Amino acid sequence: MSGAPTHSPQRSPRLGDPKASDGDRSGESSAGGTDLDYCGCVTNYRFEDFEPTIDEATGEPDERTKAYFASTSVGFHDPRSTDKALVGRVKRAIADGRKLTAVYADQEFGHGLDSTIPVATFAWFEKLVNVGGGRLIPGHLITWITVRPTHRRRGLLRSLMTTDLAEAKASGYPFAALTATEGGIYSRFGFGVATWLRSIEVDTSPGFKMVREPDRRVEMCLPSELRELAPQIYNRFMRTSPGAMERQQTYIERATGALNTETGEEDRGVRAALHFDEQGEPDGYVSYKFAGWSKSPPTVDIIDFVAVTDAAYASLWSFLAAIDLSTRVTFGESAEYSPLPWLLTDSRRVKTVASEDNIWIRILDVKAALEARPWYVPGTLTIDIDDSLDLAGGRFTITSDGENAEVTPASDSTPADLGLGIAELGSLYLGGADPVILARAGRIDEQTPGSAVLASAMFSLGRAPYSPNGF
Repeated sequence: MSGAPTHSPQRSPRLGDPKASDGDRSGESSAGGTDLDYCGCVTNYRFEDFEPTIDEATGEPDERTKAYFASTSVGFHDPRSTDKALVGRVKRAIADGRKLTAVYADQEFGHGLDSTIPVATFAWFEKLVNVGGGRLIPGHLITWITVRPTHRRRGLLRSLMTTDLAEAKASGYPFAALTATEGGIYSRFGFGVATWLRSIEVDTSPGFKMVREPDRRVEMCLPSELRELAPQIYNRFMRTSPGAMERQQTYIERATGALNTETGEEDRGVRAALHFDEQGEPDGYVSYKFAGWSKSPPTVDIIDFVAVTDAAYASLWSFLAAIDLSTRVTFGESAEYSPLPWLLTDSRRVKTVASEDNIWIRILDVKAALEARPWYVPGTLTIDIDDSLDLAGGRFTITSDGENAEVTPASDSTPADLGLGIAELGSLYLGGADPVILARAGRIDEQTPGSAVLASAMFSLGRAPYSPNGF
């Protein structure tokens, strides 16, 4: 595995320390200090890093953890968790290895939220990411970013993000990743959209037919069977799909019916089915639920769908179409380039109702990141990268032998074929964005004629990236 770290990067223990930041806190005070911010209020901000904790004696989250999750619930408009649901959330965070950062402020006015509840939150954790060809690289995944409305425009997001990225780079991560609830926030920190998802509706009314008859080696099972099988099947799938990453605990519990993400409680409406290969081993699964009799037309909603092989993919869709008393199947996390329309005699039965970005990539080490992934097309390309945060910019020459690439720093006197921002490099990294299209949009400067076409061939991973995963 060319360029891949041989061990998980080690993380420094302190995030949010002013000494570790880029020096730009945009009006934010250092820990324990005070500032006169833009509204004229004197505010004292304190940054704390910790791991979610459940008290062994009581079986409940400790007070700091409770306050952190109370803050994220406000930020993401989630209802207040019941005691049982909160314990579940914290246990899943612990299982994922999430590291939390909370920003606290003195209460400015009476009757407001208690000062033990953070005014801003941030979290990160590590998961393996398929960067092509089944090569699995530790990724620095960022999540749970919130800033209370009363404390916006005070540099909190910038301080948290820039400090975290600098520490992740120093710890040896080639790239960071996140999923964004708002699309216009993170490009200024160097993140570029690298994978996409589609929300689809499939008409399964009479007349639904596949061009080729699937093998139909599908059996229904108790959803609880997926607690053990789903991670095994997904780990095999992950190695086939560029951009796929290790799953979080939430996905396992959703698939098994142990978690309804809207209520935080068990979901007894979940059903499941498995596909089996020729040796009788499960190589695909689907979990789903009926949307209710009030929905028209009668609809089955897919909760999770994972297929290691094309045979499993086709047979599971055939199974879903055969479910009685329903004429529509919806799936909110379908691949942007799905084979499903091509499986059907009438491709119009597959309707895309929404398409949106999914994984955003931020390159932290150009050489390590580019040498970690495979390169299927030989060639040489010199790229000039602009990085406003000065974490990974510069001029580099990529020399591919059709399997791996050597990435070397180039001098300023070496002509660049392409000029691009670090966010655009993140979009190209998994082969999901086309350099030709980005050049036409003015996002890439083609300095050598034809270099965008060459880059399009060189950056392709042979299969469009797909990560049925959010965080």
